Formats: sequence, structure tokens, C-alpha cells
Amino acid sequence: MIGSKKQASLIALAASLASGAAHAQQALPTIEVGATPLRSTSRPSPTVAAAPAVRPAGPAPAPAPAPYISPLVTYQVPASVHVVDSREIANSRKFNLGEALQRTAPGVAINDVGGNPSFPEVDYRGFVASPFAGVPQGLAVFQNGVRINEMWGDTVNWDLIPSVAIDRIAIETGNPLYGLNAIGGAIVLDMKNGFTWQGSELDIRGGSFRRRQGVFQYGRKIADFAIYAAGEASGDSGYRYFSGSQIKRFYGDIGYRAESVEIHANATLGSNHFGASGPSPVELVAVDKSSTYTTPQTYKNQVMMFDLNGVVDVSPTTRLLGDIHYRGYNQARVDGNTTEFECEGGEDFCTTGDGQPTSVPNFFNTGDELIRGPALGAIDRTWTKINTLGFTGQLNNTDKILGFPNRFTVGVNLEHGYTGFKANQELGIINADYTVTGFNYFTNEPAAGIAPVNLNVSNYYFGAYALDALDLTDQLTVTGGLRYNRASVQMYDNVGTALNSTHIFDHINPMGGLTYKITPQIAAFASYSVANRAPTPLELGCSDPNRPCVIDAFLVADPPLKQVTSNTIDMGLRGGFRPAEALPDMLGRLPGTVQWSAGIFRTNVFDDILSIPSQIVGRGYFTNAGNTVRQGVELSMRYADERMWAYMNYTLTDAYFNSQNILGSPNNPAVVAVGSTGVMVNPGATLPSIARHRFKTGVDY
Repeated sequence: MIGSKKQASLIALAASLASGAAHAQQALPTIEVGATPLRSTSRPSPTVAAAPAVRPAGPAPAPAPAPYISPLVTYQVPASVHVVDSREIANSRKFNLGEALQRTAPGVAINDVGGNPSFPEVDYRGFVASPFAGVPQGLAVFQNGVRINEMWGDTVNWDLIPSVAIDRIAIETGNPLYGLNAIGGAIVLDMKNGFTWQGSELDIRGGSFRRRQGVFQYGRKIADFAIYAAGEASGDSGYRYFSGSQIKRFYGDIGYRAESVEIHANATLGSNHFGASGPSPVELVAVDKSSTYTTPQTYKNQVMMFDLNGVVDVSPTTRLLGDIHYRGYNQARVDGNTTEFECEGGEDFCTTGDGQPTSVPNFFNTGDELIRGPALGAIDRTWTKINTLGFTGQLNNTDKILGFPNRFTVGVNLEHGYTGFKANQELGIINADYTVTGFNYFTNEPAAGIAPVNLNVSNYYFGAYALDALDLTDQLTVTGGLRYNRASVQMYDNVGTALNSTHIFDHINPMGGLTYKITPQIAAFASYSVANRAPTPLELGCSDPNRPCVIDAFLVADPPLKQVTSNTIDMGLRGGFRPAEALPDMLGRLPGTVQWSAGIFRTNVFDDILSIPSQIVGRGYFTNAGNTVRQGVELSMRYADERMWAYMNYTLTDAYFNSQNILGSPNNPAVVAVGSTGVMVNPGATLPSIARHRFKTGVDY
């Protein structure tokens, strides 16, 4: 019974520098990357006729000049950058974004910890963006420049993102513009609009277990205006009892583009319901593969996000960008479980394991030790409601400095989120089919750490950032940046005073790097960057090993946690060529282009926050678990032409603890043998659940 709480989007809207000068025909391809939703052109674009009512071979090309998306061409970014375009996403034929990322993006793996493909845990270089609370979140995720890590636990609701509406995905490391949580990097989703995609598409499918799925998208440009709308819906009964899912999500955009102004208003809506997806004991599955263990297990996720952004060219070299957005998120979770409460034979009242009485009559006392009544269970319920308002202002300038080409970005952003969180536990019985039926008695045992929770949280996140890229020569580009992050978390206990607290975290994150074009087709890069993340309200409310929590359900007053910081070194080579120009014989007949990269990376994380299990079954707590390291090698090669697309990626990730610590591990045989409560973790010990080798290859024709 894994739970997750989501909180509103955080301060981010990573920014961008203007594109560099056009390359000569033989130069490296100018693939752009970035994290801004603000798109514009410096002059009106010519009229482009709408595509016929059939899916084009790829998304319709943007009107010339191309919409402004990215800060730097790939070869000027001094860090690892991987771009997945809409064609690759469509070719993956995946309804869920996580599966599309796993197929196409180097270094990305999907951990199916929830038993439902719509609940993926996306892992990049050993850092994750997960929908489940209790997981250390090390990736920042943006949709049109709006950070969508939920403030309650920094979780990411992949199920609420309409994948058909994504224009491209960029995975980037070492950029200070991305703000909090970019410990392992940022995943940036640029959505389609009527300027970048025109046409219409309808796709309807069906399958086993009553699977039905529908997808549509429509885009059109009308003079200076453009509209785009996309929707996805699916449902199934599931292959296990009580495991059906319902998904409904929509994205729409209205845009206006004039000579020096571009404005977009867009909306994301979603309402999803998921049935039982937790693990079942192997003994139970051996009897019936469709069985589930302790239901109900349901999640209901809803989102309503509105974003208004615009860009104005105030001069040929200066551009102003602005964004204001609102995000509302609701989650309701119901989770049937076993319980540590028990009824003593012959007694009139049930007691906790600590012997504390509770006002539940002993319904199961038969008076005969040989006759056993049904087992006592519990239904945990949580409700999370988040409202967030965010603003970003930014200036981009491309004036030369001492005659050298230069791209400069400076900006600020502010986000305020307000969360209401409630939780309770209802006692009940576990029936023969492992469903839990409540009988309207709610536990209130503060000494045992299980009591109703009614908590409000106010989050203020502020960021100020600057980034500059200076071309010292035609081959050498020097990049430097800085970001200041400040996070304020105020918790208000509506039941008592135990959870009342105020926490403030701030940090300055510098970045520096070089790119050098060795030949027109090969470039080298190297960078050093610092990132941080603040402890979430969920982590701050459950950090005492002596008072463990049913994580994300029942919070207690706890000591404060330290913020997590990291530094990353990233270096390597990348390039591109046309086989027709560089290779002889058969391979030389390929009409497309090849892009490749080879790099090494190392990220040192300080005061990493981990979720630690307690000696009490089903409980845990968060703690600063010392220092950890993720380092490795990343290799990638991709080929693309009008008809064929192929890729081959390999990533080696060496993830380990880098400091000595004692971590709770109550079920570890070594711990049980010596009667200890924890296991000694020494430097060099492997971090669990991180794949060491990741290899993927594929062809689409």
C-alpha cells in the first residue's frame, strides 16, 4: 500500500538564452534545448496552410523563423543534453509518457513500483521523479516552463500529462536556471501549439481486460492566431480484482504572434482514478494470479492548470519574457491494510501494541480460544488539496561584449503554494477475499503515532538567476551562471500544536563550463554545477526515528532536516555527420543524419534524505543519511531520416554511499542476529534499487 501526496508546482520556469548565429552547412546541427514556454519570432511569419485532416509524417514545421524555445544550441551547452522530439514520442506508440521516455531517452529507466504503468518512477542516472511519497526526489520536471513537482512531497504525477500534446522533451544537467530539485538534472516538456503543429488526428484502440483508449489532437493557424487542442482517455478493468483504471486528460493552447510580440494561454486538465495496484504475497498469487491483498486501494488524482505567458522583443538584441500560472491539484487515497491494533481474548476493548486502550468494542471475542474471528484491519484515508500561483520575469540579451558574441539571461521567479492535508484511519475487519470493511471507529492514538491529521502548509519559493555564454572564438564558448534559491515552509496544525513549525532554507548555486568545437562535426564539453533541494513538508513532518510514521498519512512533531545539496561534474564529446558524406559503400547511401555523444559524469550529494523503515511494521521516517555518489559513463547514437529512425544507448551508473552511517533495517538478517536496530553502512556500499547497466536499442521504419 504505497501512498503518494502531491503538492503544487514550485518556483521554476527555467529560462533561456537566445540562439547563436547560424552555422555553415558543414557545421554541427543546431538542435536546441531549453525550458521556457515563451515562444516568439522577431517578425511575422508567412501564412502556412493547414494540413489535411490526416496525421502528417511528422509535426508540421514551425513557421520561419522557428519559434523561440531554447537558450543555446546543443553544441554550446557545456553539459549532457538529450532531446526527444514529437516524432520519436509518436513512434514509441506509448500512451504513458514514462514508457516513451524509457524507450527513447539515454540513461532513463522506469521502475514499476506501483504495479500500474500510469504510475511510473522515472530514473535518470540514479535520480528519480516518482509519484510516490517516501522516495528521494532528485529530478526537476517542467511543463512549458512550469515546475510540476508537487510541493507536498516533490512528487511528479506523470499520469496527468497528456503525452500526445508534447512537442519535445529535453533532459539536461548542470543548468542553474532550473532551481530546486535539479540534483540529477531537469526533464523539460515543451508542449505543442497551433504554430508548431497543424492538422488533425484521431486514434481509437481496444484490447484485453476491457481496455479502451482514445486520443485526438487538432491544430490550426489562422492569420496571427493559432489554436491547438489534445485529449486522451483510457479505461480498463485490470487483470487483478479491483484494479481497474480510468484516465482522462486534456491540453489546449491559444496563441497570438505579431511582429515583436507572442502570447500563449494554455490549460491542462486531468481526472484519473486507479484501483488496486500494490504488491501481493507470492503465496496468494500462487493460488490466484488475479488476487489482491487488502483492498480497497484507490487513488483519485485531479489537476487544473492555467498558464499565461508572453514575450516582447524590445530591440533586435533584447527580449522580455513573462509568465503567470495557477495550478490546482487534488488527490484522494483510500488504502486497506492490516493493523497493529489487536483485540485481547476475553476483553471488552481492543488495545494497541503499546497497551493503550481504544474505544472499539471487542466484536471478535467468541469466548472460545479454538474459534477465531476475522482479522482486524484498517482503512487509511488521505486527502491532499493544493493551490499554487507562480510568476516569472526574465530578460534575454544578445549584445556583444568587447566584440565577442554573447548571450545573457537574468530573471526572477516566485511561487506560493497552499496545501490542505487530512488523514485518518478507520478500524475494520479483513474479509475472506482480503477486502477491508470498516465499522466507523477511527483510531486516535497519538502515543502510537496514529491519530487524525488536519494540516495546512504554506510554501514560498523564490529564485533569482543569471546565465551568460560568451563566444571567445568561433570554437570556444565559456558559460557561467548563478542561482539563489530561498524556500520557506510554514506548517499549521489544525488539531493541536505539535506540527506547528516554520522552516527556511536558502542556497546559492553556481555553474561554469566550456564547450570547444574540435572540428565542424565534433565538440567537447565540460562543466561544474551546484544544486539543492529543500526538505518537503512530508519529510519535515516525519523525521524522528523514535516516532516513526505511516509515511504520508500520520505525521508527528519531529526534529528539522538539513537541505540536500550536490555538485556535478559533466564532461564528454558529441557530434553529428551525414553518412552520405562520411561513409562509403552501403552505409553511405543512408540519406539522414547521425548524432552521437560520449560522456562521463559524477554527482556528489550531501545530506541526502532517505526513507528508512522502522522496527514497527508499516512505519518509517526520513533522515539525512550522509553523503552519496552517482557516477558513470553515458554513450548514445541516433540515426534519423524521413522514413527511418534508429538508436542505441548505454549507461553505466555506479551509485554508492560516501560516508559512514547507521541506518534502520529491522528485517536485515545481520541486524536480527546481533539484536541491533540498524545496519552500519560504510563508504562504498552500493545504493539499492539503481541499475548499474542500462542498454537499449531500436529501429522504426
